[in-house]
Amino acid sequence: MDNEIQTLRDATIDTQVDIENLKLDMASFKGETYQPQYNFEELYNLKNSNDKRSISKLIKTLNIDYVDESWQKADWIAVFIAGAIGITLDVLITQTKILRPVDTKVKEILASDKIRSFQDLMDKFSNSFRHGNSAPIDFQDFEMAGLASIHEQYSFGHDPLRFIRGIIQMISGQYSGVDRYGKLIQAPFGEGIKNPVQAVISYVAHMISDMCNQQGLPYPGSTFLMQFGSNKVREDITAAYRAQLFNTRTFMYQSLPSLFMSIIIHSWAIYDNYTHTGKIKMKIGNDLKYQPMLLVSNAMVMTANLSINAVRGIVAEGPRVLFRVDYPVIANTVKHSIKYLLNVNKRINMTGKEIQELYERSEREKLENHSIDEYSSQFDKEYEEFVKGMEA
Repeated sequence: MDNEIQTLRDATIDTQVDIENLKLDMASFKGETYQPQYNFEELYNLKNSNDKRSISKLIKTLNIDYVDESWQKADWIAVFIAGAIGITLDVLITQTKILRPVDTKVKEILASDKIRSFQDLMDKFSNSFRHGNSAPIDFQDFEMAGLASIHEQYSFGHDPLRFIRGIIQMISGQYSGVDRYGKLIQAPFGEGIKNPVQAVISYVAHMISDMCNQQGLPYPGSTFLMQFGSNKVREDITAAYRAQLFNTRTFMYQSLPSLFMSIIIHSWAIYDNYTHTGKIKMKIGNDLKYQPMLLVSNAMVMTANLSINAVRGIVAEGPRVLFRVDYPVIANTVKHSIKYLLNVNKRINMTGKEIQELYERSEREKLENHSIDEYSSQFDKEYEEFVKGMEA
């Protein structure tokens, strides 16, 4: 066992024993009975132990809410396993066609009568807020260069990342999108839904219905590229969307590596914390120790994905390799980076506040022109006089 850790362990035990002895003395002085909270013999056995597990036993015995934020060997192994599984999944999903049969099966399910009935139900429910009229985010026979059958890819309101724009379209009753040349298209369509709550409900129902299409919804954020990208970019995106290779389902498949890594790290965090404290804390994965583990595992997958795609882009595919980039993993890496910085900032602020409170309390309670030794000496004298008075 590390000497520094052993010293801290022994100091903790000595302090706790001193506190219990003080409580016993105070109870005896008052003529009361006090039952020590801890077994002194058990604490001293832990103090004399060279077993590494004595730290965990001490934490459980004293019921300390404690997390060692330093990474041990097992933590590194957990991160490596999570990262390796994430990289494997990412390569299979973004670099191979292994999910094609799965997606084909999904599309067969979406084409079933039960799903079609559910889709019709959602459409009718959504349209009921507009007296049966279809949604403003849909193509309404206005003049537009591009295929009406894939109008979702041109419509801003169908982009999951621009859901606020979609709700605004529902309220205003106006279609907003672009055509195949990037020209902005805005076309009024009847009367909007003035009640914002009803507009949100109608929008969500419509999006659920469109999600059940084999075509699906556009890849989140892709309408920004349709709006501000080149004609070549628009052609590639619409071609991939029309071929059902680049949509919201693609985004969901690409999210699987981050999902599995999160499950692995959170499960490890719960188990690791339980072995040290004997407590099950479901949210311990958000702790300052485990948050960086999520960050590192996602960063491993992001680095592998970008490296592979960089090589493929240079050697063979060119700009089209961007369809293979795992954007959900990049987003998760950024998210965990921000969370980590916020956690560190929170810890610094809390520590600073505690130090400030301690300083202010010491300023209030200190004796002017007296040192600590003088204060202790004065206390001893007053205590001796008190005892003499009691004996007399």
